[in-house]
Amino acid sequence: MPYVIVTRTPGGNLDQYRAVAAEIGSEPVPGRLAFAVGETDGALHTVEVWDTRAQSDRFASDRLFPAFTRSGVQPGPDSTYLSFETDDVAFDGSPQGAGR
Repeated sequence: MPYVIVTRTPGGNLDQYRAVAAEIGSEPVPGRLAFAVGETDGALHTVEVWDTRAQSDRFASDRLFPAFTRSGVQPGPDSTYLSFETDDVAFDGSPQGAGR
């Protein structure tokens, strides 16, 4: 079932994101269907859509957390995370409820 994670990191910025992304590398991320990042209101925001929660968890443990350590960038204690499984994901303008 598709899995979505929305992260808000107060004090985070795109330079920090780029430092972590450089450590992650350009190798494709298995199971990640979509990713968006932006900076607004003094915080870094990310939205990820995954094929499954297990793939998201594997990426976090195998690549993301080690990249945080190598880059010297860590999410602050005020970071918030919203995650949920969804029945429906559309990337092509399909109407809601169309399923996958």
